[in-house]
Amino acid sequence: MYLKPNIAKLKKRKRELGWTNKRLAKESGVPVGTLNKIFNGSTRYPRDETVDALSQAMGLDYYEIQTSEADSAVIRETGIYKTVKKEGRVTLDTYYSLPDELRAELIDGKLYYVSAPSLRHQSIVVALSSELYNYFAWKKRKYRVFASFCDVRLDGDEYTMVEPDIFVVQGNEQFASGAYCLGAPEFVIEIVSLSSSKHDYELKRYKYQNAGVKEYWIVDPIKMRVVVYVFAKDAVPVVYTFEDRVRPYLYPDLEIDFEQIKKDMI
Repeated sequence: MYLKPNIAKLKKRKRELGWTNKRLAKESGVPVGTLNKIFNGSTRYPRDETVDALSQAMGLDYYEIQTSEADSAVIRETGIYKTVKKEGRVTLDTYYSLPDELRAELIDGKLYYVSAPSLRHQSIVVALSSELYNYFAWKKRKYRVFASFCDVRLDGDEYTMVEPDIFVVQGNEQFASGAYCLGAPEFVIEIVSLSSSKHDYELKRYKYQNAGVKEYWIVDPIKMRVVVYVFAKDAVPVVYTFEDRVRPYLYPDLEIDFEQIKKDMI
């Protein structure tokens, strides 16, 4: 994601804490030399990982200290996410007014336009959603499995509407309107490409965790790995490969064979 970090906010927070660059380096793990370059203006666009580390060390929200530039791009698959030039926060009214041919997600008042996913992406979506659907049918559980593209009003407010690749909810209460899922699903899977990884690894992971998603999988067919976050248990992820069989924490008697999924990938 091409975002310009607000260095002034980082400086202000450092002053509020009364920290020197040496202290901030100790707390964040970012070298003093790197901090000197950031704060003296030599480095205008520090890496996302660096900004994230500084934000966490100083108790800041990573995304609140980022300022998106007009027409900046966030890539997903071979297409493009774009933030719109805006005054103030975009609401669901704007989201619903978009032309039918445009797909987008609204996250914290910012629109991200999304291109059509690749066939490989969709083949994985079909395989995983089928596994989940068949599992719940076999268990005769009243769970609902949805696959892209379905709206999720994640925070229940006017500023966020996401489209997870796959998500699971219990019962019918969360989609009583028939138009979207209201509130956080209990289980979410995103399938990423090389160009979309930061969006799913960082922004949406942050949103899902804070909205109350219990378990989040990032399926990465480029790196041939599955990153599993069990927010209901621990924020530290477990990483599997496409040679493994992976059991969801929420549904421990379900086992997904990623070696077979790899064989079936387009």
